[in-house]
Amino acid sequence: MFAVEQTYDIRTMTALNRAARKVVRRWYNILRAVVWLLLILSAGTMLFSICFGIFDLPDDWIFPTSCVLMLAFLIFEDKLNGWISLRSLLPGSAHSTTVFTEEAYTVTTETTVTEYRYENITKVCETGDYFIFFLGKKHGQCFDKRGFTQGDPAAFRVWLEQKTGLQFQKIK
Repeated sequence: MFAVEQTYDIRTMTALNRAARKVVRRWYNILRAVVWLLLILSAGTMLFSICFGIFDLPDDWIFPTSCVLMLAFLIFEDKLNGWISLRSLLPGSAHSTTVFTEEAYTVTTETTVTEYRYENITKVCETGDYFIFFLGKKHGQCFDKRGFTQGDPAAFRVWLEQKTGLQFQKIK
């Protein structure tokens, strides 16, 4: 049996959103690559225009400002989505205790007790600090490796892979 205590904070939600982007919403990476390409082409066009005197900065401030905003969004996207997700948490669900047994795992918060079957887990991944489960495309759960009160992360990884038949995908 394993037990994990977890507090959902901005760091946890950022990791969960990064994992969702890399594991569940893979089509999104294609769209993200296209946006990066457009940003690079736009920046190149802007630099070319400035070098040859075509671009007049005081009059044409919208284009470079939009490039900077796009770049900031791409760089801080996971943190921004994590912040939005954190604000969407129901009151009393930011801290949880999860107990993993042979049949199912139970998540207990201040307001609810929920039991999940292992068959419902569709994907599992792991970062340096977290184990992350996905229960479909829109629902994920994050478990801090430092939060184990029973068992240890290495034994948990092996046990869960055997239990679910899924291999953990490493996320940077």
